[in-house]
Amino acid sequence: MRHLAAACLLVLLAAPPAVADALDRIAENGEIRLGVRPASAPFSYRDETGAPAGFAVALCRRVVAAIADRLGRPLEVAYVTVDSETRFTALREGLVDLHCGPMTSSLSRRETLDFSIPYFMDGIGAALRRDGVQSVDDLSGQPVGALTGTTSVDMAEDMGAAGGSKVLEFDSHRAGLEALGRGEIDVYFGDQGLILHQLGELKREDRAIPIRVIADQFSYEPYSLAMKAGEHRLRLEVDRALSAIYLDQTVYDDIEAAFGEFQISELAAFLYVLTALPE
Repeated sequence: MRHLAAACLLVLLAAPPAVADALDRIAENGEIRLGVRPASAPFSYRDETGAPAGFAVALCRRVVAAIADRLGRPLEVAYVTVDSETRFTALREGLVDLHCGPMTSSLSRRETLDFSIPYFMDGIGAALRRDGVQSVDDLSGQPVGALTGTTSVDMAEDMGAAGGSKVLEFDSHRAGLEALGRGEIDVYFGDQGLILHQLGELKREDRAIPIRVIADQFSYEPYSLAMKAGEHRLRLEVDRALSAIYLDQTVYDDIEAAFGEFQISELAAFLYVLTALPE
């Protein structure tokens, strides 16, 4: 027995120390790093003063407050600017603890990232010029567009494949919609809520473009807050905070502040009842 005990002690002493995770670092340093996308209103953007704003950013701030309360210490927030492509690298390399912007939680992305429970429901839609093709089924070789680094690119490729349409990728929805207005592409694919919001912004700037967004949605796009793969403890705290504001309906205050007159669908509203987790 003495030999067995000694052998077990040697194994314990030789075992590598547990690797600190994001929550350990946040607790030790008192800082959490939030990824913000400056051109993804109304979910994530920088306002006229340069401050991070949007629905996803508001949710992240509530998450930070909840984590700080559970840790029993204040937390400083460091905002890291990312875009539709760099967001993945920033998460995987640990430059960002929590991505606060529109990101679809898909099975393929779950291979390399962790995701919270969903916080919004959208779907890929299509914008067409009023004097152009009247349906995505009418494409016959004309270029189509989508936001680079998003699931909309795959959708654009699939929808345009039958007619041989080339896919042009854009760095922002604004750039894609403006290209559509100039006739450089015949259809622009993107998450419907983001397209509608961007068109509304252009209209408010007296830059209305003769574009219509069709009613159909071609996919199911549940948005979630994203983390580096393996951050199970941080994900639990994020889910705990989101569940609390879903159940007490605080989430609707943030929706009203971010979306204004835009009405979310009944399906999107039911999401908060369906996904909230009991303590």
